[in-house]
Amino acid sequence: MGGVRLQQVHLSDGVDAVLEVLAADGGVIVRDFVDPATLQRFRDDMVSHATGRPVGTVADNEAVRQFWGGNTKRFTRLAHRSAAFIDILTDPFYLAVADDVLLPNADDYWMNTGQMMIIGPGERAQVLHRDADNWPTMNKPDGFEVTLSCMFAISDFTAEVGATRVVPGSHRWDDFSRRATADEITQAVMPAGSGMIYTGRVLHGAGANATADDWRYGMHLSYVLGWLTPEEAGPLGTPWADVAALSPMAQRLLGWRCSGVDNSYAARLWTVDYEDVPIGLGLELR
Repeated sequence: MGGVRLQQVHLSDGVDAVLEVLAADGGVIVRDFVDPATLQRFRDDMVSHATGRPVGTVADNEAVRQFWGGNTKRFTRLAHRSAAFIDILTDPFYLAVADDVLLPNADDYWMNTGQMMIIGPGERAQVLHRDADNWPTMNKPDGFEVTLSCMFAISDFTAEVGATRVVPGSHRWDDFSRRATADEITQAVMPAGSGMIYTGRVLHGAGANATADDWRYGMHLSYVLGWLTPEEAGPLGTPWADVAALSPMAQRLLGWRCSGVDNSYAARLWTVDYEDVPIGLGLELR
C-alpha cells in the first residue's frame, strides 16, 4: 500500500470531527464505535449464523461471483438474526452523521443493507469500487451523496486478514473513471468495535486475506436516500413479527414505514393503499 493513511477519531471527539474528515478524505475510522457488550452479543450471533454457511454465491454472473469472493461468506437479514443489530442500526452517533450527509438531498433515508462480509483465508482483494455505483446516473463527480456506509470491525481488522482498502480523497476526483495508483491506496486497520464511516463516492474494496486460518468478520451497514431503491429488500427478510415492537424510526429504516413523512410535502413513497405500510396491511390501527 502507499504512504497515505486513513485518519482516526474517537467516538468522544464528536460528530463534527467525523464530518470534517469525511469532507476531506471520504472515509474515517471511528475508534470504540460499538460498546463492548453490544459487540459481544452481535459477534456471538454472527458466528452462530456463519457456522456451516457456504462461501461464494450460486449466481451465474461472473462479475457477481468475483465481487462476492470465492472464499467469502455474505448474508443479510441481520435484524432478524440479532437483536443487537437494532442497537447498531439506530445508533444516535451514526444517525447524526447520516443526517448531515444525506438529509440535504431527501426528506429521509432508509437502510440500504446490513450485510455480514466474512472473508476467509486465501481470499483475493476485491475490486475497488464506489457504493454509489449502485445508482450509476447519480454517481458523478459533480453530483451529491446518495448513500453513507460504515464497515464495522466485528473482529480485528489487520492488513493480513483483509482490512478494507480505501483511496482517501477519491470522492473529490474530477474523473471517476480513472484507476487508483498503488501509492493512493491504504487500509482500514482497526481493532474490533471500531467502524470506518465512508461516503458512497469514495473508492474502496475488501482486502486480501493472506492468513492460513483466520476469518475476518466485518459488517457493512449503509443508508440510502428514501427515494432510491436499496440493495436489501428489508421487509421481505425481516417480518413484521420481528419489528412490531421496535421504534417507528427502526421500522422506517427497515422499510416497514413509508418514505416522505415531511408534513410540508404531500407525496409519499413505499405505501400500501397509499397508507403507511403497517396501516395499509392492517397490522396497525389508524
